[in-house]
Amino acid sequence: MFMKLKLLLFASLLFSGLYAGAQDDIRVEGTVSFEQDGTPLPGVNVLVEGTQIGTVTDFDGNYSLTAPSDATLVFSYIGFKQQKVGISGRSRIDVAMEEDLAKLDEVVVVGYGTQRKVNLTGSVSSISSEELSDRPITQASQALAGLSSGISVQQGSGRPGSDGASIRIRGLGTFSGAGNEPLVLIDGLASSINDIDPNNIKSISILKDAASASIYGTRAANGVILIETKRGSSGDMKVSYNSYIGWQKVTQLPDFLDAEGYARMRNEANRNQGQADAYTEEEVGWFADGSDPDNYPNVPHLKNLLRSGSGFQTNHNLSFTGGNEKNKYLFAFGYLKQDGVVAENTYNKYNVLLNFDSQIKENLNLKVSLNGYSSDTNEPRQYDGDLTSIIGYAVRQGPVYAGRKSDGTYGYQDNYSPEAWLASESFSSRRNKYFLGGTELTWNLFEGFELSGKAGFKYFGYENKDFSSSFIFDENKTVGPNNLNVQDGENQLVTLQALARYTRDFGAHNLSFLAGFSQEEYKDSFLRGYRDDFPNNELYELNAGAQSNMQAYGSGASWGLRSFFGRVNYNYAGKYLFEANARYDGTSRFPKDGRWGFFPSFSAGWRISEESFIKENAGWIQNLKLRASWGMLGNQNIGNYPYQNVLTLGRNYPFGGNLISGARLTNLANTDITWETTSVTNIGLDFSILKGALDITAEYFDKTTSDILYQVSVSDVLGLTPSEVNAAEVRNNGFEMSVNYTMDLGNFNIGISPNFSYTKNRVTKLANGLQQDIGQGLFVGHSVNSTYGYVADGLFTDADDIANYPDQPYQAEPGFVRYKDISGPDGVPDGVVDATYDRKVIGSYFPKYAYGLNLNADYKNFDLSAIFQGLAGYKRQIGSYQAYAFFNGGQIQQWQADGRWTEENPDRNAEYIKLTSLNQGSGTLMPSTFWNRNAGFLRLKNLQIGYSFPKKILEILKVTRLRVYAGGQNLFTLNDFYKGWDPEMGQEASDNSPFYPITSVYTFGVNVNF
Repeated sequence: MFMKLKLLLFASLLFSGLYAGAQDDIRVEGTVSFEQDGTPLPGVNVLVEGTQIGTVTDFDGNYSLTAPSDATLVFSYIGFKQQKVGISGRSRIDVAMEEDLAKLDEVVVVGYGTQRKVNLTGSVSSISSEELSDRPITQASQALAGLSSGISVQQGSGRPGSDGASIRIRGLGTFSGAGNEPLVLIDGLASSINDIDPNNIKSISILKDAASASIYGTRAANGVILIETKRGSSGDMKVSYNSYIGWQKVTQLPDFLDAEGYARMRNEANRNQGQADAYTEEEVGWFADGSDPDNYPNVPHLKNLLRSGSGFQTNHNLSFTGGNEKNKYLFAFGYLKQDGVVAENTYNKYNVLLNFDSQIKENLNLKVSLNGYSSDTNEPRQYDGDLTSIIGYAVRQGPVYAGRKSDGTYGYQDNYSPEAWLASESFSSRRNKYFLGGTELTWNLFEGFELSGKAGFKYFGYENKDFSSSFIFDENKTVGPNNLNVQDGENQLVTLQALARYTRDFGAHNLSFLAGFSQEEYKDSFLRGYRDDFPNNELYELNAGAQSNMQAYGSGASWGLRSFFGRVNYNYAGKYLFEANARYDGTSRFPKDGRWGFFPSFSAGWRISEESFIKENAGWIQNLKLRASWGMLGNQNIGNYPYQNVLTLGRNYPFGGNLISGARLTNLANTDITWETTSVTNIGLDFSILKGALDITAEYFDKTTSDILYQVSVSDVLGLTPSEVNAAEVRNNGFEMSVNYTMDLGNFNIGISPNFSYTKNRVTKLANGLQQDIGQGLFVGHSVNSTYGYVADGLFTDADDIANYPDQPYQAEPGFVRYKDISGPDGVPDGVVDATYDRKVIGSYFPKYAYGLNLNADYKNFDLSAIFQGLAGYKRQIGSYQAYAFFNGGQIQQWQADGRWTEENPDRNAEYIKLTSLNQGSGTLMPSTFWNRNAGFLRLKNLQIGYSFPKKILEILKVTRLRVYAGGQNLFTLNDFYKGWDPEMGQEASDNSPFYPITSVYTFGVNVNF
């Protein structure tokens, strides 16, 4: 009986508890509106904090849901500040949401300072650390691909330690030795973009027009990239560890025929030339059955070579940050290990970053930035070339050549065998050391006025060693003697800066001034030594080599740059914006009379969205700004002292029976040489709606570079090589657009950011009215790096076709390329195809279009990101061994065999010509549209999916963040290029084209914060 009473009591308590819980769940309803004008807000997310219970407001801003009476509701909406409201038993809760102006207050790094993004009048793109994080990029230059409009990024190689990308901002401004590389500054000091660990980057600003870049004067003609590193924050020490491991794989591999297929196609090529078969049917059978692999092998040399290495890659970054209100620090240590896809190829890099900020006094601040790394690269090499040459010749070597044979000897083609050189003691090693340090002191004299001084020092030292061993392939082939090249060098750059800033508000008027001085001094030097005939392949120090052929070289150079610059900014009521920049540069690279140059820029902006007629009638527009700019930039990278007559040493001569050291003048100096000057006009529109959820930026630019250095042809009677003169001009104009859209759907958030650029590049002037320079690929009215050749009209089908077609510039045969007769001496086709009248510009190596797409999404604790990148509007060819079957004893690929022209199928539009032996002089291989290929591509540059552990697990593990992820880089590519070859890969259309393939990287990583 007593037990029954206890059960009854327990049941009643349980029932009452459930009833009480039911009583706690109440129905809550309300309206969400805009605080400023009371407008209802549809689509606002309303969530019960700590749960997945929620709803979304309807078109009139109304919502209703059931929730515990003591719960908290979280209201979130893009463009507005998040609000949390306790229910406290209420059945109706109305909320007025406050607009979040954080986006409008976003600060962007510009030259020698920062500006609010809404007040910018120049063309500046910004990339945040979040867009770079956790990607398996080994060089910071790779990070920009697909993330910004107005820039073209091409990664030509996956070679460990040398896999950086080339960056071009708004086209090719010059074709001279001055180059097209943008100026890169890390924490305000000139350096290379690949000198900084991507993990340590806080933000990247890309200055694309003259208004934003002219303050850097003679070094800004190709645009400027400003990199700010991460800095410390106040509070207890925070420790962050980011790491990944991954494996590399070649993005694309050509499909070569096996030995049997090679032998059959080789026989066909011989028959097409009227020659006997190279292989009997019995020998073809031996290739097929593998019964005698030493004499009748079937070896895929390139595939084996590119799979001989592990491809393992790992990166670790450990950072410590902390401090108080007056002293903050950040220390980071990183390690990168990259094993190549080829054996014996490794790259190791250790880097450190130390940033320190101190408020010495209330008006005196110190900023210290230190960054450095040490790296070493080891690669195999062949006797007369490096690793890329081994790969290049592996493309040539057919499967009918053995690798390592059963007796330990090696098959070879000429002096080349990838298996043999991997087994040899030959190697290349690179040891690099780098340091970049800067100290800045800022003194606030009174409100709005400050003075600052900065000193910076950059050092780069290197030690290169190339040892080519002697090697015995078999009893008939030995390569030697062994030899060693050693080169040591260093360069350093000292920078001094002084700045004065003044900012003052006069009611609705805002003025700011910047005045500055800068001085840079650069020095470099190197020493090189060579010896050969070492006693063995195990001893490779210079002293061990023979003295009979020892050689030594050395050199040094220096230059200096002194600059005065200033900037004035004015805005009225945040609506009307104006900026003027000026820089006055003097450089040691020019003669005294033309040493100084003046580079101004002017820009203005109108924030139309701040006008009353927009605010009152189109309040849904958050930002609408029209801006325009014009300015001039310079380029001083023309060599050190081209205006001086320099004597060339080593011109020894016999005198009195002895060889006397001599020197002579070989180049005629140009004493009038001066800057290459770039003028840029830019018009831009910034547009933001949907409470900042949708941002659109559109720009038009017109950039002309004049006084480009150009080598003018002179008579051989002169006896000297003339210096370059300022004589040419190049124009780039086009448009670009970027869009950023974010959407908040409660537990699900998404971001979409596409960008697009179009650049029309053309030479507008050469020296002395010249219209073309075929040797340099320069043609007035066409792009720099143009391809010049014949227009193909399919293939010849038979002898009658050849007889009835215009005469060709080579001995044509059925199955070879037909070249069109497009003109003649009288300007019309004349029945004869020749080099003078029937060639034209048939393509360009520089892409007209660049585009990208950045996608981000997260759902609860999961996140997903993807970056697509593409280039289009250009055509190119590749190396001869890659493009042509049986070229100079080379291989044949499957697409060539499948698409070849044959007598049985004389298809005029066959994909490939008749099989035959080819060489550099083969007429059917002359540059033409037949061999040009569309090099455009779309690549999934990065894909990543991650999971962040919930708070409960973090508390157990005593960490503040734990995230794991899996991802990849260069995962797939869509293109219409040569089958099996990556169109982005750097290769020349030449006889021997060394290369290292681009690689995909598959990674697993972790982020931990303590």
